Amino acid sequence: MIVGVLSDTHDRLDSLKGAVEVFKNNKVELIVHCGDWVSPFTIEYFDFLCYDLKIPIYSVFGNNEGDIRRIIERNSKLKNPIIFTSKQTLEIQFNDKKVIVYHGQDSAITKAVIKSQNYDAFFTGHTHVPINKVEYKTLVLNPGSTSYTANSRIIDSASVAIYDSNTNSANLFFLNKPLNI
Repeated sequence: MIVGVLSDTHDRLDSLKGAVEVFKNNKVELIVHCGDWVSPFTIEYFDFLCYDLKIPIYSVFGNNEGDIRRIIERNSKLKNPIIFTSKQTLEIQFNDKKVIVYHGQDSAITKAVIKSQNYDAFFTGHTHVPINKVEYKTLVLNPGSTSYTANSRIIDSASVAIYDSNTNSANLFFLNKPLNI
């Protein structure tokens, strides 16, 4: 299965459009968001962009959701509602690959999940820094952020990832820098 992975959108609508273009160009069959949508209007815009994909979208909440109640309320009215977990983690099975999704706000949990070796892949976010490496036997994938920020600074790149469950591998894709930053 080909999976689009993104995180930390932080209401940057311009780069969400670029992220969805990467997903469409790579014919993703499912999308996973690793948290920090922030506002309800962001999920509405994402729904609009993804409307013709008609694929499942899974997400965890991050540590910067401005109004979770309204996000859930608006999500229920979308054409293709996002499947949010009520827990901090989300486990997904892709063919024979076991994947866990966690935003990453607690580094002790992140380290414990990786060290446990219970998962083929671990999707995370929070740091806004792209990571695509194998630790022990687990693929650790942080798609970075679509917000053009990292380490409390504006940066020149935004990124998303494409995960292939057949090979348990991923590729990072860097988005074009918008003119307005």
